[in-house]
Amino acid sequence: MFNLQSSYNPAGDQPKAIAEIQQAFSKWKKKVTLLWATGTGKTFTMANIIQHVGKPTLVISHNKTLAAQLATEFKHFFPNNAVHYFVSYFDYYQPESYLPAQGLYIEKEATINQEIEMYRLGAMSSLLSREDVIIVASASSLYGLGQKDHFKESTIYLQAGKTYQREDIKRQLLKIQYKPIQSKIEHGMFEIQWERIDIFSSTEKDLYRLHFNEDVLEFIEVRDATTFEYKGKKEYIRIWPATQFLQNTEDLANIIQKMDQEKEVRVKEFLDAKMPIEAERIKKRVEYDIRMMKETWFVNGIENYSLYFDKRETGEVPNTIFDYFPDDFLLIIDESHMTIPQLQAMPAGDKARKTNLVKYGFRLPSALDHRPLNFSELECKVGRTGYTAKIKKDIDNTPETDSKTYKRLEKNIGKYDKDFLPTKKAAKTIFLSATPAEYELITSEQIIEQIIRPTGLLDPITYVYPKSGDYNMLESSIETLTKKKPHLEEFLDGYTLKEAVEEVFGE
Repeated sequence: MFNLQSSYNPAGDQPKAIAEIQQAFSKWKKKVTLLWATGTGKTFTMANIIQHVGKPTLVISHNKTLAAQLATEFKHFFPNNAVHYFVSYFDYYQPESYLPAQGLYIEKEATINQEIEMYRLGAMSSLLSREDVIIVASASSLYGLGQKDHFKESTIYLQAGKTYQREDIKRQLLKIQYKPIQSKIEHGMFEIQWERIDIFSSTEKDLYRLHFNEDVLEFIEVRDATTFEYKGKKEYIRIWPATQFLQNTEDLANIIQKMDQEKEVRVKEFLDAKMPIEAERIKKRVEYDIRMMKETWFVNGIENYSLYFDKRETGEVPNTIFDYFPDDFLLIIDESHMTIPQLQAMPAGDKARKTNLVKYGFRLPSALDHRPLNFSELECKVGRTGYTAKIKKDIDNTPETDSKTYKRLEKNIGKYDKDFLPTKKAAKTIFLSATPAEYELITSEQIIEQIIRPTGLLDPITYVYPKSGDYNMLESSIETLTKKKPHLEEFLDGYTLKEAVEEVFGE
C-alpha cells in the first residue's frame, strides 16, 4: 500500500532498529521508544516502519516548522501516497477572552491561512477516502473538528452525462459552506455563468469547470486554480465541504430549542446571583446566534455549540482528527520529550480562558465542551497504558506505612480503568527521542536504540575534566589543539595561552 522510494538502503543502526520495531509489533507490543542520536536517519527509519505497518499514520511534532520539514521528507519518500500537513491554520490568532480585573472583553480575531486550511481539509478527506495516508501534525490535532460521518455524507458527487438542476447544485454548495465568487475565485468558492459552473476545490489546488447542455452535465474540466492551465478532463468529481466545522443542521429546530433552554437557565442563574448585566449579555448573544443559524445555518463561533450538534453529553470526548483514523492506525510522536509535555499542558490553558467567558456571560456553559482532548483522553485513543503504568509505579514506590496515599492511588487507577476505556485498542505508538523522559520510559514496552550513523561516522570523543585549578594541563591542551588546527589561533585575539586561560577562569 505504501510505496517507499529512495536511492539508498538502510545502513548503520537503521536495519537493526527497523527489525526490532517490526518484531516488537509482531509480538503485539503497542508502544515502543526509538532512542536515536543526531544524524542517524530517524525519518528514514520511520518511513520503513510506515511501509511495513501499512496503516494510516499520524506523526505529531511539537512545532509547525519541524512538522513542515517532516511532511516534506515523507512526501519525498512516498510520492505516490497521500502525505498531508495538519497544523493550526491561523496566520494570526487572538482567542476570545475576558480579563475581569480590567473589565476588558477581547473579541476573537483571526487571519486564516487559506492554503493551510486546504491542507487540513485535504487530510480529512483523504482519511475518509483512502488508506495510504500519512498526516504530519502539530498539537492542533487535539482540537475539535466536525463529525466524521457528517463530513463524509455531505460531499457532492457529480458525474458527466448525468442530469442535474443547477439551482440544486448551488443549494448544496452553499450548505457545505462554499461561497459565491466575489472579486476573484478562491479556495472554497464557486461561480455560475450561464451553462458553466466553476468550483474551486476546498481540498486541492484545482478548479473544476462544469459544462452543461441544458440540464445535462456534458463534461468536467480540471484546471490549475492559480494559472487556469488546462489539466485534463474527469468523468466524475467529489466535492468535499469547505469547512472543518461543518455541523449537521437537519435537527436544527431541536438544537436551537436546547440552546434556548440553556440560555433561560443561565439567565435565571445570573439574576438570582444579582448579576443583571451578565444576564442581559448572555441573553442577547445567544438570541443573535439563534437568528443567524435559522437564516444561514451558520454563525461565527458555531463551534461553541458543538455539544448540541454532535449530540454529546456534558464532559464527553470531542471529535478530533483521531476519530478520522481507523482503530489500528500508527502514531509517531516526534521529539516526544518536548511534544508530550505540550500535549499535556494545552487543555488547561483553554479551559481557564473559557471559564471566564462563561462566568461573565459571554458564553453558555456548554461552550466548555468545545475543547481540546485531555491527555488522559488522548491516551484512550492510543491504548491507555501510560497513565495506569505511572500510577502502578507510584504504588510500588509508596511505603507500606503511607496507607492514605496508597488508597488514593488505587482509587485513581480504578476510576481511570472504569471511566477511560481505550477506544482504539489496536493502535501502535512510537516515541522518537534522543533524551526520552520518564513518561516514555514507563509507557514503552521496549526501548530500541539507533546510535550508529548510516555513514559509520561517530561523534568525536569528548573529555570533561573537573574544575581543579590545574591550568597547566588546560594550557597544554590548548597548545596541542592550536598546533593541530592553527586556524583556531585567531580566537585567542592577541592573548597568550596563559592570558586566555586566566581571562576565562581567573588567576
